Amino acid sequence: MASDGKGSSLSSVKSGSWRWQQMKKDKYLYILLAPAILFVFVFVYMPLPGIMVAFKDYDVFKGFWGSDWVGLEHIREVFELPMIGDAVVQTLLISTLTLLVCFPAPILLALLLNELRLKLFKRVAQTLLYLPHFLSWISVIGIAYAFYSIYGPLNDIRLWLFGADTERVMFLANQNFFIPNVLLLSLWKETGWSTVIFLASIAAVDPQLYEAAYIDGAGRFKQTIHITLPSILPTVMIMLIFQLGNLFQSNFELIYGLQNPFVNTEVISTVIYKQGIQQGAYALSTALGFIQGLIAFILTVAANFLSKKLTSSGIW
Repeated sequence: MASDGKGSSLSSVKSGSWRWQQMKKDKYLYILLAPAILFVFVFVYMPLPGIMVAFKDYDVFKGFWGSDWVGLEHIREVFELPMIGDAVVQTLLISTLTLLVCFPAPILLALLLNELRLKLFKRVAQTLLYLPHFLSWISVIGIAYAFYSIYGPLNDIRLWLFGADTERVMFLANQNFFIPNVLLLSLWKETGWSTVIFLASIAAVDPQLYEAAYIDGAGRFKQTIHITLPSILPTVMIMLIFQLGNLFQSNFELIYGLQNPFVNTEVISTVIYKQGIQQGAYALSTALGFIQGLIAFILTVAANFLSKKLTSSGIW
């Protein structure tokens, strides 16, 4: 028994020493990782105690700890808000359409970029596709206002195509155009940049698989279907899990920026802003944000569980 204890102790010491040596070896990687860890800690974990505001009668004069507990009262009030039902429906609608339209787009674009053989053209195309990502959403909204305005390029093109007598249209004042516009702007801004992770995944595929398929007579399309797509499926599933977790989330900057007196589409994030910031109902908006985050957590766990089940059963 003594020898076993000494052996296990010696093994743990060796294991700890080996880990320390690995950390020293990869010290520059840890230094590169440190700012990201610090950012997440400061802006994600440190604000977490603020969730307690959802269960308090928050008073700015009493402070965070001095406010009285009210339990689930604000949670109940969330479901009594007159606009919450429509906001939930609109959030789910926009998120579902974004998932169906914007999620497959970078995968298809990455597959197309991977087929380009002229390196110069491929680099130029990638650069042009990446550029919109580095614009802020308020800049994108400003471009949209200029493009869709009555005397903007889109109306000028309509007049050029259909004649000078064509009536100019206020696109951004059209309620039915709001959701398609959100999808179009999201596609334009993020599709190119989202191809990066899929292109990296495609680059990791073993070239020998393509060579073997070519010898067997498979063309580029069949190689894509039977080699590339199955090889990048784990990456696709991870990204899909992230997207499913965001079904009750929405792009606040884009949706709020496109709202105007003619468009009254509200989502959960805009309700949180208008209730919490504009009207000062901090506890109510925190409760709404807490419910939204809880649902996102449940959806992420459920999607991850379903993915593992389907993978282990051999369906994927």
